[in-house]
Amino acid sequence: MAGTVLSSGTIPGASPDATPDPITLADSLMIEAGWSPANFGEAGPNPPYLRIGGKLWVTLTEFEPCFSSFHRDRVLFRSKVSMAEHLQKYDQIMIDPLAFEECYGPGEGTEATFPFGSWLSIRAVEFDGLQLWGRRHGRVVLPLEPLAIASAIWLRNAGAPAIA
Repeated sequence: MAGTVLSSGTIPGASPDATPDPITLADSLMIEAGWSPANFGEAGPNPPYLRIGGKLWVTLTEFEPCFSSFHRDRVLFRSKVSMAEHLQKYDQIMIDPLAFEECYGPGEGTEATFPFGSWLSIRAVEFDGLQLWGRRHGRVVLPLEPLAIASAIWLRNAGAPAIA
């Protein structure tokens, strides 16, 4: 479902006035989607890892970006979690430079390539990446590939209204 606009969600058990602590993408998949550590890859300098995949809908004309288990965990299939559905539980994301350096090579984790270390509002999930917005940075697109480094992606629900 390309261009799915996300809305602000809440974390179960959190009071509406509380700002929960940030959580890594890996931890959020274990808590929210019921994944276990076996769903993630460990081979590399910054584990855990996941795969970026997609779901084809019954019509075979719609493709939805999703997080996919690194290992097959359902006989022939992998667990898949819709990116849009999972990320709507959070309204902000912060990317560690390690995610870009591991995907694109040394030197790619600089402020010239992406606003690292800043909380960015999640606007939409699209084929070319996540549409984000930051007060100091304006509109930003995060490619999907760095999301595979699940330990370098931080999520939180700041309690602020979602940007439409």
